[in-house]
Amino acid sequence: MVLINFRKHSIKSGEIRKRKAEAFYGVPRKTLTRHLRDEVQKVGNLGRYESDLGQDFERALVVHAQNLQQMMFDINTIELRKLAFDLAEKEKLSHRLRDGTAGKTWLRGFLFLACHPELAIRTPEPTSLGRATGFNKPCVNRFFRLYKTELEKHTYTADRVYNVDESGLTVVHKPRKVLAMKGLKQVGKVTSGETGQTTTTVCAMNAAGSYVPPMMIFKRKRMSEILLKGSPAGTISCCSANGRIDAPLSLKWLKHFITHVKPTVDDKVIQILDGHCSHKSLEVIDLARSNGVVTVCLPPHTTHRTQPLDRTFYGPLNLAAYVRTTSVEKAVSGFKSTGIWPFNPDGGRLHRWRLPAVIQWSLMKHSLLRLALHLW
Repeated sequence: MVLINFRKHSIKSGEIRKRKAEAFYGVPRKTLTRHLRDEVQKVGNLGRYESDLGQDFERALVVHAQNLQQMMFDINTIELRKLAFDLAEKEKLSHRLRDGTAGKTWLRGFLFLACHPELAIRTPEPTSLGRATGFNKPCVNRFFRLYKTELEKHTYTADRVYNVDESGLTVVHKPRKVLAMKGLKQVGKVTSGETGQTTTTVCAMNAAGSYVPPMMIFKRKRMSEILLKGSPAGTISCCSANGRIDAPLSLKWLKHFITHVKPTVDDKVIQILDGHCSHKSLEVIDLARSNGVVTVCLPPHTTHRTQPLDRTFYGPLNLAAYVRTTSVEKAVSGFKSTGIWPFNPDGGRLHRWRLPAVIQWSLMKHSLLRLALHLW
């Protein structure tokens, strides 16, 4: 009954069209029409299948799974099946579950057949405590206030606002799935190597969709021009002991950036980048200031949400060539999704401001302890 009411509300509110709802929920047209006309006095089960555990029981599991997800202690499918069996045994419910766990058939009917469309099986991203706590509203709003102040000082256009960032790319590609004989324990495919070194690539793009030729940093002592064969036109290269960027290489990149962007004191550009130590050397700051390059630093542990290159560019770059990834749409979409251009401090991120519940409780306890010590 809860599911039927959910479908009716979605259709009547305009969230989903009737024809699409028929295909998505797998409900016959006549059945859905009768429910929309309120011709069904008593809502029963659709089809010959019904839940052993009951709708109220499953709804409680849904709420429990959502609460754990908010605390970043997500429950996986195996744990959910085991929990369902343990709770059914504890409540002494009549069921057909065996072997100490609910079956995969129950789970697929429970999740994948849209019985509870508010849940979905997802692969979680590893999230450090710094990122979980760093992306908060006061911190990000402070960045946007500084950025807005700089925008108001001069007349900037979309082609004068750049995002600069570096990322590591592996030289060994990951093979796609292939067809193979059944029963084989191991299937191989020839690649350039099984393990490879990571090459750092420094990229820059502006809000109008233009790109600066990249800089590639190789982990080696001497540079060979062969390494740049097939690279985009204008690419520069250099070497470092660990294959990562440092202060001298950051200075070299800034000179390369100035050569292509051509900023002046009267026609300034904004470069938005993270707070890496290589961007803060005195030589880099002096060169940027004397050439009309205004540097705006992103807050720490927030670049996964506030950096355009991370949002729309580096992901596809790991799967395709540079020339196929550099599109105007990706650059414009990256700046728009972060709220940097057009200027939009909300940027569609309001639904992500909430800290995990376990961290909120920890911060609240810390604040209460400080208050108690102050009063004492």
